[in-house]
Amino acid sequence: MIEIDGSQGEGGGQMLRTALSLSCMTGKGFRIRNIRKSRAKPGLMRQHLVAVQAAARIAAAEVAGDRLGSMELGFRPGRVSAGNYHFDIGTAGSTPLVLQTIIPPLLLGGATSRLSLIGGTHVPFSPSWHYLAEVFGPTLARLGVDVEFTLESCGFYPKGGGRVRCRVEPCGSLSAFAAQQRGELLRITGYSAVGNLPRSIAERQAHAARTHLEEELGRELPIEIEIQELSIFGQGTFIFLKCAYEQAVSGFASLGARGKPAERVGEEAACQLLGFHATGMPVDQHLADQLVLYLAQAKGPSVFATSRISSHLETNLMVTALFLDIETQVNGERDGPGTVMITPGG
Repeated sequence: MIEIDGSQGEGGGQMLRTALSLSCMTGKGFRIRNIRKSRAKPGLMRQHLVAVQAAARIAAAEVAGDRLGSMELGFRPGRVSAGNYHFDIGTAGSTPLVLQTIIPPLLLGGATSRLSLIGGTHVPFSPSWHYLAEVFGPTLARLGVDVEFTLESCGFYPKGGGRVRCRVEPCGSLSAFAAQQRGELLRITGYSAVGNLPRSIAERQAHAARTHLEEELGRELPIEIEIQELSIFGQGTFIFLKCAYEQAVSGFASLGARGKPAERVGEEAACQLLGFHATGMPVDQHLADQLVLYLAQAKGPSVFATSRISSHLETNLMVTALFLDIETQVNGERDGPGTVMITPGG
């Protein structure tokens, strides 16, 4: 059993999710202690528990400690099986984070898998569904991964209730990845949406984002932000902005909240985008850490330049090295831009 101290690195749920994915893919069991020890509510929360249960189900795993609030978990996988799976988080817990846990092992399932989930799609401390579908998915396609994401309805904090589907095709081998240049910024597209709230809120979010972007980037750059009115369980609002470069794509989101002006929501997403743009790098910090376990099993060395060497990235590199024989090199300071090289062993 691989022993993992969950208080190391970024100390959150990312370490657990990465370990679950890699355990299912390699067949190596693990025991993790001090799960989310530094968080305000340590231990397994509902979305983490669903990720554990989902991984256990697809890999017929033996599990110990799989209960809410647990600070320790033992996980011993069997063989990964493709199939049709349904998971209900039961809260506004993140459906993208659960999917990111089980997609990698299902690539080894030998047949098509179809997944349906109920939970949060646009919630704090998680990639938004649109990021998953429009940035993460297309990047996986460059590695030879065929995954399709379908949004049926959005789910916001605190009620959740979003419904999503995902199709995962088996993948014999993963291509290496090279992303050191991004080229010119071609366009910015996005969505400003409200659920069971006045359309004017979405319009104000979009106007604030567009105004801020035009002030910094000029009016010549094409910017298209679609206004959407959603039918959802509860209320919610978000804006998602995608920047398309000649050789890269990235996305940034901001969520509305009670008492938070619509203008601030739009400006937050625009500021995130502009901060990334200013680094000159092709890979944003969120995509950087999500790519690690895929590139660790690619058929050759990979290298990419990222806007931020984050603690999540360093943690994923550390956990991946516990399960796989890889060589890694990170050039750059913590929280600054840098370059990452990953060379699979064998």
